[in-house]
Amino acid sequence: SIPSEPFTPAVIVCLPPKNWTITAENTASDRVDLRHLAVCSIDPPGCKGIDDALHARMLPNGHLEVGVHIADVSFYVRPNTALDTEAARRATTTYLCQRRLDMLPGLLTETLCSVRSNVDRFVFSVIWTLDPKTADEISVRFHRSIVHSKAAMTYVQCSCVLNRIMNSHIINTRI
Repeated sequence: SIPSEPFTPAVIVCLPPKNWTITAENTASDRVDLRHLAVCSIDPPGCKGIDDALHARMLPNGHLEVGVHIADVSFYVRPNTALDTEAARRATTTYLCQRRLDMLPGLLTETLCSVRSNVDRFVFSVIWTLDPKTADEISVRFHRSIVHSKAAMTYVQCSCVLNRIMNSHIINTRI
C-alpha cells in the first residue's frame, strides 16, 4: 500500500515554476550567505536528489570549523498546502529495484532542492567550531543558509578528504 500514483494537479500547482532561481528578492534576510565557503555535496554515485553537503576549514584563530548543510525543503513545502498534505501521506521516498516512489515531485527532489555542484541552493546548516587537538566542541550554531557547492563527492571521496584534514590537524580525534 505504498503510494505510487502520480502527483495530483492540486499538488503540482503548489510548485514554483521550472525556471525558478534564488534571487535577492526571494531570499529572507535571516538566511546566512555561505556561498564563499568550499562546500561540497555528498551523496551516493548516480544520486539525483542530492540533499547533503558539508565543509571543513581551519579558522584564523586555529579552531576547526565543520558544517553540515541539508536541503531546505521547507522553503518550498508550505504548511497546510496540498503539497504538504501529500508529502505527509507518502511519508518518505521508497526505493525499489529499478524504480523510486517519490515523496515529493521531481522538480523539488531532483532540481530545486538538490544541492548539486555549481548552483546556489537554500539549505539548513549546522556549523560546529571544534578544538583541533581534541575535537571538543567549542560552539555550534544552526541557521538557514545559501550555499554554492563547489564539487559533488561520493561518501568514499568525502571520507578520504576528511581523513586527510583530520590527520593533518587533530592529534587525538574522537570524530
